[in-house]
Amino acid sequence: MSAAACQQALDAVFRADPAVQAVLGNPVRLIEAQVKLAAFPFAVWRRWETKPVDASLVQSDEHIATLEVVCRQTGAEIARQAVAALATCAAMAKPNPQGARIVLILPLYSDVMRSADARSWLGIVRLKIIADRI
Repeated sequence: MSAAACQQALDAVFRADPAVQAVLGNPVRLIEAQVKLAAFPFAVWRRWETKPVDASLVQSDEHIATLEVVCRQTGAEIARQAVAALATCAAMAKPNPQGARIVLILPLYSDVMRSADARSWLGIVRLKIIADRI
């Protein structure tokens, strides 16, 4: 399964989730590359790694995806809420992209920290996705 198809499937899941909408707006502010004039808070796909993990009878891909949440509110609470909403939504998601079957979506890591310029709070969610090629 291609990284683009997997990302599109997760985008659709995040955009439809009420908990994610409550923190990142409706429509959900989930972008592929950070833009200077984006409304806050927003999430941006930061990194996407893909490697084959073929088993004996099934060809699969392992994806490690990193989402970054950027908040300008005072305090880390909104960033924590956004990270929790994205991780929970991903763990419960059952997307069915065309040409693949996602067997696992596992939040591996999450963290919230102040940005280097001390004006923003950043949240990180790292996901492991295993998708069988059909």
